[in-house]
Amino acid sequence: MQLIPHADQIPVHWSWFQVLLLLTFLIHIILVNFILGGSVLTLIDVIRGKTISKASSGIPTLIALTINFGVPPLLFIQVLYGQFFYSSSVIMAVPWILIIPVLIVAYYGAYYFVYKINSKTVLAKTGLFISTLILLVIAFLYVNNITLMLHPQDWGKYFRSTGGMNLNFSEPTLWPRYLHFIVASIAVAGIGKALFAYFDKKSDKELRNQEINSGLKIFSYATLVQIAVGVWFLLVLPGKITWMFLGRNGLATILLGIAVLLLIPTLIYSFRQNFRYTISGILLILILMILIRDLLRKFYLGEVFRLSDLEISGKYGSLILFLGAFIIGIASVYYMIRLITSSKKQ
Repeated sequence: MQLIPHADQIPVHWSWFQVLLLLTFLIHIILVNFILGGSVLTLIDVIRGKTISKASSGIPTLIALTINFGVPPLLFIQVLYGQFFYSSSVIMAVPWILIIPVLIVAYYGAYYFVYKINSKTVLAKTGLFISTLILLVIAFLYVNNITLMLHPQDWGKYFRSTGGMNLNFSEPTLWPRYLHFIVASIAVAGIGKALFAYFDKKSDKELRNQEINSGLKIFSYATLVQIAVGVWFLLVLPGKITWMFLGRNGLATILLGIAVLLLIPTLIYSFRQNFRYTISGILLILILMILIRDLLRKFYLGEVFRLSDLEISGKYGSLILFLGAFIIGIASVYYMIRLITSSKKQ
């Protein structure tokens, strides 16, 4: 198609970037779920007048980690699908670029809430409300961009409105995909709440168990809602893509089938308050969902682009430099987390 820009050369085989994209996105999406779902759950507790969970104190730190771990997958999606991602970003340029300043506001709101909740209660709660609302809007804009990049055949209609304010409201999968994202975030945040309580050795054992059970309960009921949203999402996909996951493509069918089969015992374990088996199950399901998501993107773009079409320059220097910087970055983040946790124990 003439509207699709020519893909740039990549330095090494695309599989390197594919693996790195999936790996870094897994880390990023877990953190996104923790912060987005955690903010929603904390706001609900505030509205209901309930005691704020200790896990909520980590919201500002999680926002910072989420932003930092969002850079690598963003880079890799641009390397592999740059001609699509850049184009969709330009189509919705104004709201997309505004994500940066409003994210700063969200971070400040979360920070203010955590550190002023006991002294300036009303303002702190307002900060949490604004922060949560902004995070929900950013998630909506992200889903808009991802769906826009998958439909290059529709880009032409946006030449009638060149102000960079175009959102993808006509896309049938926009709302189910968005709800799929939000409900999943709440479910995983429930796991995050349980995980925080599990490692919080300073709290009373009974209180820790209550928090763990509360987190597992949130995960259980949110996952039941997620099943309904997931079925809706699957059914509104283009027919040929839906059938890819229902038998026409072996890999897609197997991955979806395994995810569904894993979901059943994971839900049972969560209702039975079995923390360790629930954690194991949800981690495997998250990995499968990321693989399914990657296949979905390939099915959408398959008629106009395949990763094997990318030209390779054979220059490994940039990849080696990145991997070195990435390892140092991971080690630095780990060291900072150790410093934070050790200071809280003293």
